Formats: sequence, C-alpha cells, structure tokens
Amino acid sequence: MKRSLCAALFFGAVLGASGSASAQVWLSDRSLAEGRGIRTGNFELHPGIGAEFGYDSNAFYQSAADAAGVSRTPPSALRLRITPSFSVSTLGAQRLRNSSTTASQPTVNFRAGLGLGVHLFFSPDGVGNPSTLNGVDGTASIRADFFPGRTWQFSIGDEFQRSIQAGSEVLLADRSTTSPTRNFNTATLELAYAPGRGTFEFRLGYNFIANIFDNPGNLADGRNYSSLNYLSHDITARVRWRFLPKTAVLFDAGVTPTSYLSSGTGGWYTGLFDSTPIRARVGLNGLITEKIALLAMVGYQATFFSGGDNADTVIGQAELRWIISDLANFRVGFQRDIQNSFIGNFVTRNRGYLTYQHSFDRRFLLQLDGSVGYQEYGYVAQASGARLAGVTGSDSVSGRFSAVRAEGSIFGEYRFTEVFGMNLTFAASSNITDAAVGLNRLDFTRFSAFLGARLAW
Repeated sequence: MKRSLCAALFFGAVLGASGSASAQVWLSDRSLAEGRGIRTGNFELHPGIGAEFGYDSNAFYQSAADAAGVSRTPPSALRLRITPSFSVSTLGAQRLRNSSTTASQPTVNFRAGLGLGVHLFFSPDGVGNPSTLNGVDGTASIRADFFPGRTWQFSIGDEFQRSIQAGSEVLLADRSTTSPTRNFNTATLELAYAPGRGTFEFRLGYNFIANIFDNPGNLADGRNYSSLNYLSHDITARVRWRFLPKTAVLFDAGVTPTSYLSSGTGGWYTGLFDSTPIRARVGLNGLITEKIALLAMVGYQATFFSGGDNADTVIGQAELRWIISDLANFRVGFQRDIQNSFIGNFVTRNRGYLTYQHSFDRRFLLQLDGSVGYQEYGYVAQASGARLAGVTGSDSVSGRFSAVRAEGSIFGEYRFTEVFGMNLTFAASSNITDAAVGLNRLDFTRFSAFLGARLAW
C-alpha cells in the first residue's frame, strides 16, 4: 500500500447531485425565498438578503477514528453566512389573477435568479483549520418557456451552482483539512408536444452537465481534484397521459453518457471510468381522494462503465402525499435508484423519506425533513479496473461495501411582516459504515444549528 493512499481523501459523491449543503433553506425553495415582489411593467422583482450564525460540528465530514482505531476530534466551526439574492420573472399567476385587466396567455414565461453566499468559518477549539473554507459560493439560473399552454412548447435554460463545502453527498476521509470548491452547471433544452389541452404530453429534453473543481488539491499528497472533472450529456424522454382530471399515466426514460476530462486515470487514488447509464420507468401519479395523492413508478436502470464494477437492477419510487389544507402538507415515500459515484463507480440507493410543512396563520412556517437509506457501493477499483487492495469492511466475494445514511432537518421561521422574518435551523446527518480504504474510514456524523434573519420582497 502506497503511503499516499493511506492519507487519501475519498469522495462517495452522487455525480449528478445539485445544490449546496451550505445554502440556506429559503434559497432552495422559491416559496420561501420570495416575498410579495415589486411589479415593474410585465415583470416582478424579488430582492432579498439573509444572514445566519451558527455551529457546525464536523466541517470536513471526517470520521472520528481511522481504520487502525486511533480516535481524533473532527474539526468543528462557528459559521457566519450572508446570502443576498435577487430574482426577476414575468408576472406570476397570483398577480395575473389580481390584475384589473384581462391577461391573455403569454408567449413566453421568463425567470432568472442570482443568490450568493458569503461564508466565514471560525475554530471554537483550535482543532483543524476551518478558515480554509472561507469564501463565496452561490447559484445563478435563467429559464425561458416559450408558448406555454400551447400544442408545441419549447424551453431553454441554465443553472449554475458553486459550493465551497463538499456537503453530505461527498464523503471526506480523515486527514484532510481542506475542501475542494465545486462548480456544477446544467444547460437545458426541452421540446414539448401537448395537444388536447394537455391530456397527452410528450417532452424530449437535453441537459449538458459540467462538473469542474477550482483547486487542484495537494498534489504532493496526490489529491488532484481536477481528476474528478467530468462532462455529461443527459437525454430524456417523458410521456404523460391524463386519463382522469387529476390522474395521469407516466413514462420517463433517459441515457446519460459521462466522460472524465482526464480520461479517468490520472491524479486520483482509484479508477474513474466513463459510463453510459440508461434508465426507464413507468407509473401513475394522481389523486386517490380529494386529500390523498399517490405517485408510483417502477423501471430498470443499468450503468455500463468502461471499467471497474457495474450494476443493473429494478428501480422505482412510491410516494403518498396528504394535502392537509392550503397551509399544510405531508409526504412519505420510498425511492430506489442508482447514482454514479467517485468511489466504486456507483451507489445503489434504497431510501425512505418524509417531509412535513405547515404554515400557521401564514406567520410561522415549520418544515421537517427526514430520510434513512441503505446504500450499496461497487467495488473500489484501480485505474486498470482490477480491485484495489487495502479496502476493509467490504464483502469478501463481490468487493462491494454498504452504508446506512440518515439525515434530518428542522426549519422554523416567524414572519413579523410580509418581508421580514427570523428563523432557526437544526440539521443532522450520519453515514454509518465499516468501510475503509487504507487508513481512511468513510463514516461520519455531523450536526449543525443556525439562527438567522432575512428580508425578502
């Protein structure tokens, strides 16, 4: 075993994942991010700014011990984050309904948004160096939907996300006290055919995905993050046939050729291989009663990596939605799928989840999210595709390893006025596994708590 391998930093990442773990809750939910807005002509503007201060128990998602059993304290951090945001869009449905003039069906619906996050990390106990995470991240998006509600529709858009912290979907192992800055961009084209007022709908889409890391890492230790840069071409087809007013048969399928820019062989500890995953599902989505809705999908997915391990299996999703009232709803479901991973090629996810959201008198908003999943990773490979030695906690025959992932969050906000509110966020996550590569264990536990305030017009 090479010495550098024993000091490795490994990623157990979902390649197509989007969103920053450091983003504030309201920036990821339009209904929370936007207030009443400012109307100017046929557009509405939504400026806003928020600030939070809190505690992060494990800023680098480290294990509390190495594979040899030597314990240590993962670096924690006090954190300040400030998030200005701005969005502009054509008039929404509420403003159109409240307008004194009769509005015709628009030719185009347009939306653009920008959100920044300024992050400052402070060490409360002198362990590690969380200040290396100080920086600016954010999101930017733009989308135009042409001829909405017509027989032929066309959409074009782009979404960019920049993250200074790896987040719960990237497992950072052991001795690293730095985190790569990740840039994730998705450009979208979509064509839709929807005759008969949307009773039947067919959508053909194309997404060009680029995943690029800013910093190359510590080349002396072999941590070359640029080896993880990749491009994907995601081609999708979706069909919806509404056979009842609020119930439809669904079909979706896709293929996502993915290529590493460094050919997947240089500057990283494990093999990184190009792939052409395919997937297809069919199912039903609609109301069972006036208050209960069901989504049920089942299908097949296969990975087709050029080297290392591969998977093909049944996938699906089942979800019940309880529409308690206009101000409250509850969802519970189960999802099984395959996601690409930087370690072991893929991860097969079996995940149960629930979400509860309730607005009390439109003043106090409470949102609860939780999930528990069993995840199975492919065997860790060398650049040649052969199994990598020194992997513990894996199956002796297949070489695959598993993990239990548990995550939960509580968000509460009291809105003093339509534009000002104060909020409190608690979040916890844990990756439970015996797997280790060299001395690097892939388990971690993390919790955080933040108190914040925001202005949102």
